[in-house]
Amino acid sequence: MNSTAVKLKKIGIGSIPILLFFIFWEGGARIIPKGVLSPPSDALLAIFRSVFSGLLLEQTLISLYRVLLGFLLSLIIGIPLGFLLGTFFSSAEKALLPFLRTCEKLNPFAIIPIFMIFFGIGTSEKVVVIFWSALWPVLFNTMAGAKDIDYNLLRAARSMGATRRELFTKVVLPYTAPNIFIGIEFAAQLSFFMIIASEVIGASTGLGWYYINSTARYDLPLMYGIVLFITVLGIIINLLFARLKKRFLVWKEASQLH
Repeated sequence: MNSTAVKLKKIGIGSIPILLFFIFWEGGARIIPKGVLSPPSDALLAIFRSVFSGLLLEQTLISLYRVLLGFLLSLIIGIPLGFLLGTFFSSAEKALLPFLRTCEKLNPFAIIPIFMIFFGIGTSEKVVVIFWSALWPVLFNTMAGAKDIDYNLLRAARSMGATRRELFTKVVLPYTAPNIFIGIEFAAQLSFFMIIASEVIGASTGLGWYYINSTARYDLPLMYGIVLFITVLGIIINLLFARLKKRFLVWKEASQLH
């Protein structure tokens, strides 16, 4: 059996639970009194209408734009800071670690209202929420990767006349890349769900606002449709990063063999 047939078989088997879920949902929605559960057929129809109207795409792009800004800001600050604390400033890392760990434990959902007080209800507040949520996995995974560097590699590179820049670009960065990517992957997933939460709590645009607006209008088909859309979008993001992560892990395994 060739690889294409194997993949199709896996997709087919994996689709069975999803199909059963939608079948039971459709049947249950016909039995339960109206006004409680919208059938998936109506939810999908509502989403298609929203797509063709352009409203769903507009709100999705607004949310993704906010996520991108906060996520990139967390990478710009988290990765260099993680490298510095994990390598050259180990004493500062020991002094700051309790404080950083305390900040990490602050529930981002609980402090959204605080960010709203400081930054208002708008894009700035959403970007700060995403930045705060994504910073910690990026920072701590980068620190862990930097602290686990094999210093024998650094000594060997120095003995061959490598400059500081070459040490960083050819030894430190490649060696820590898998750890960094694990943090980036988790941060990306967290960022997506945090933007929905922050827009639900307070916003006038975005996917979260679109959902809460449909709830306020008691538009059940659209409400369930948006939930489905957000779920599928989250799955796509997970699959994208899973593929990228697989490539990084393959590189790490190959480097260890050499």
